[in-house]
Amino acid sequence: METVLYDTFGRPLNSLRIQVNASCNFKCFFCHMEGTDENALTLSPEEIERVVAMAADNGVNRVKFTGGEPLLRKDIEDIVRRTRKHVSGDISLTTNAFFLKERAEGLKEAGLNRINISMHSIEREHFVEITKVDALDVVEEGIDAALDVGLSPIKVNFVVLKGVNVHQIGSMLDFTSKKGAILQLIEYETGRSGESAGYYQKYHYDIRVIEDKMLGISTKVEYNSLHNRKRIHVSMPDGGEGVVEIVRPQRNADFCNHCTRMRVTSKGEFQTCLNRHDQLFSFKGKDDNEIFDTFRDAMKSRVPYWREKDEGSYQVLREIS
Repeated sequence: METVLYDTFGRPLNSLRIQVNASCNFKCFFCHMEGTDENALTLSPEEIERVVAMAADNGVNRVKFTGGEPLLRKDIEDIVRRTRKHVSGDISLTTNAFFLKERAEGLKEAGLNRINISMHSIEREHFVEITKVDALDVVEEGIDAALDVGLSPIKVNFVVLKGVNVHQIGSMLDFTSKKGAILQLIEYETGRSGESAGYYQKYHYDIRVIEDKMLGISTKVEYNSLHNRKRIHVSMPDGGEGVVEIVRPQRNADFCNHCTRMRVTSKGEFQTCLNRHDQLFSFKGKDDNEIFDTFRDAMKSRVPYWREKDEGSYQVLREIS
């Protein structure tokens, strides 16, 4: 592996987040679809492999596949297999788990290490309210199938939504601890221009409140190298252990200062940040040398979205919410 590339802020670039499609069988009302529209183009397995091979030659050793819903692609196992030829490190995938029961074994055999499962409610009524699909039992079956084949550790992604699912965090932690999974509490985020929107203000919940409570009862705290996220261990009433990872991007300079990831959109673009739609670098139709040049240009353009100066104004938003 070649030397890892660094941006002008001293952040290493060692991870790719690859959007393999922009369609989904769930209709979660808060979904940002990785910043693309539902009619976005889709990269072929060959195109994805070329990007992965180039990135791996330049220090990338972690890949996450996202969508849309990646398992809507019949060739996702082939994509994982092609990626494993170039990446010896962590390969993961985010899914709603609707199709996971049937695909888990094939994904493991293809070289996938682990799974992130989007599950934003443990109560059927609220699950349907969020996803518009009555599939809570199917999702749990998918989790069990992933555990059975060793796609672990499993992270259960739970976007915290004010007035919808905040009251379920205790039940979710009980559920994930019994499964041996990590509960990943994710702050509902938006860019600067979206903070004043009524929709955002209605559902955004400052998860520092939850983070503080978890830290107060923690037995151990670790830090994920990506975004410096806290991973908090707590003792459960049944004698087991619960693990909660806090994903708090909104107006969090520390989160951005520890970002080591480049996004790849289904349209064939390098995107430096979810919130930056002015930094999209197309590599569609380019040869290997041109793909590297585009990757390097995107890397040089990386700028932390939230800076230390932004955190004070978030405190004001928190106090008036």
